[in-house]
Amino acid sequence: MSRKTVLMCVLTILMVGYFCVVPALTFKMSADAKVKGLDVHLTAPSRFVQQADILSDCGIDPADVSGCLAKDFDLNALEKYLKASDKLQDANVTLLTDGTVRIDVTPMIPVARVFDPREPSYYINVEGKRISAQLRYHLDVPVLVGIFDSVHPASRLLPLLDYIASNERIGSMVATVTQERNGNIIIVPTIVGHVVNFGDTSMVVDKFQRLRAFYRHVSPTKGWMAYDTISVKWRGQIVATRRDKGMAPGVVASDEEQTGILDIDNNEPLYGDSLRHI
Repeated sequence: MSRKTVLMCVLTILMVGYFCVVPALTFKMSADAKVKGLDVHLTAPSRFVQQADILSDCGIDPADVSGCLAKDFDLNALEKYLKASDKLQDANVTLLTDGTVRIDVTPMIPVARVFDPREPSYYINVEGKRISAQLRYHLDVPVLVGIFDSVHPASRLLPLLDYIASNERIGSMVATVTQERNGNIIIVPTIVGHVVNFGDTSMVVDKFQRLRAFYRHVSPTKGWMAYDTISVKWRGQIVATRRDKGMAPGVVASDEEQTGILDIDNNEPLYGDSLRHI
């Protein structure tokens, strides 16, 4: 028998031994492996969620976890539980080779706080997911006030909030956003004395253009306390409700109204026939 043949036989025997013995040893080592501890990481900084909150919510004491068998530690159940938390956007739980249970969580980022008289206040994130509000937390986010349900949820106002937050000039005009029971969005402006019926979240830019033009040209002429409600919910129109309901319906048009100086980009006049008084 040649040396090459003998060498091939030896290698074959070693390979067979490896595949027979190593898996068994690996399985035994895995069965005997113990958890060395927990390592919680937040993927983004948060004032709303801290590492201690994660462990507290899970009811896990790191001291109790250390030393337990890894095979008895249900990673999937823990990950599923964390993902269901109203404080977390996402979670990932893995067992590292050194026996450490690594918990990576993405905290929920609140974008608005909701006040509904029928229930305790809560926060919502960009997807509309609720986050319970606790006394120890106070975040500087826009406030939504009103009656919210499955037909008119608080999340429907998020596009409007995004626009307000991204536009400094518009943001300076808005104090509070509310929603009536029928779904009408009401803006309480920083200019006191009236409210703005915004309708819904369609034509946001156009509606604010009409509102700003009204403030610039009509309010100084008619008086800042002449109206209690300014409505921009209808396309191409501003409907102003008089504060003094006893006033005669006839309104003398200002020079700006007569000349059409307030026409917007699509050439629809804001005033004249488009400015209605109630």
